[in-house]
Amino acid sequence: MSAEAVIVEGLEVAHGPTQAVRSLSFAARRGELMTLLGPSGCGKTTSLRAIAGLETPSAGRVVLEGRVAFDQAAGIDLAPERRGLSMVFQSYAIWPHMTVFENVAFGLRARRAKRDEIAASVRRGLEAVGLHALADRPATRLSGGQQQRVALARAIACNSSVILLDEPLSNLDAMLRMEMRAEFKALQHRLGFTAIYVTHDQEEALVLADRVLVMRNGLVEQTGRPAEIHDRPRTRFVADFVGVRNVFPCEVKQDGGRFVAILDNGVRLQLRGEPAKVPSCVCFRPISVSLSPRPDAQAMAATLIRATYLGDLMEYELCAGGLTIWARSLARGDLAEGAQVFWSVPPDACFLVTA
Repeated sequence: MSAEAVIVEGLEVAHGPTQAVRSLSFAARRGELMTLLGPSGCGKTTSLRAIAGLETPSAGRVVLEGRVAFDQAAGIDLAPERRGLSMVFQSYAIWPHMTVFENVAFGLRARRAKRDEIAASVRRGLEAVGLHALADRPATRLSGGQQQRVALARAIACNSSVILLDEPLSNLDAMLRMEMRAEFKALQHRLGFTAIYVTHDQEEALVLADRVLVMRNGLVEQTGRPAEIHDRPRTRFVADFVGVRNVFPCEVKQDGGRFVAILDNGVRLQLRGEPAKVPSCVCFRPISVSLSPRPDAQAMAATLIRATYLGDLMEYELCAGGLTIWARSLARGDLAEGAQVFWSVPPDACFLVTA
């Protein structure tokens, strides 16, 4: 049996004249949690719906657990209920006139499962998400977090080996969202199902995923493990999207045994690694910027434009020779808005992406 639970090959989906998904290809391994990450309109949800059979692609192929679910060339297009997967929607799709038990049982009844099978499956789903005691509660008396659990229990109760999730935590407040994503990750590891999880939140993607697929304009921009996407984005788009913030066009030259990025204002930054021979931008994260009110041999002068309190950290906006530099650090009392400061970045923190 193949190690891949989901295989997508050359998938294309059009909405009228707009090509929402363009030649999308990827494979999710059994038991893997893959996130589709990207801004609104990049094709994440459309891709998920096409895998589920809720959108009809104009080209491509979808294979689920070794079974062809869609193949445009061969004329195969299985109905959603025949694809053997479950989907958790952003809105949860909870029926207000039903109890928790009835909501979880809905999909099983639609598949004409037997009564004793439904009861056992619903109990398993509710126990998995910690809601067994609320089986008889009306859906109208559930909190947002409980509704999210009911939607997940419904997917688990169907005993699907593949679960698709479309921004399931986006309607929750920040604290509950953090709690629920930790619970979901633990649950997915415990039950071992394959999950494809759509989100626009880069922190959520990095916390949850075994692998991240970054999308842009219906195309795959980069795929990799969370640390790879975070630490080594390959393009300016990915760098911007995962919060690098400091991204500048540059000229790259060799200086002895090291490579140096030269910015438009003449600032020179030592680089890690050897650059590819393509138009490049130099990047470094705000947390990598060191600030001081006093000059240093390796530091460059700037004006501190704005200091913003972020709770655990302060964010500083600097103006350095016409460039805006972003820095983050623990709060310190010796840096004042409007004052001259000195900034530096260690060579290992500076890397190149394609422009």
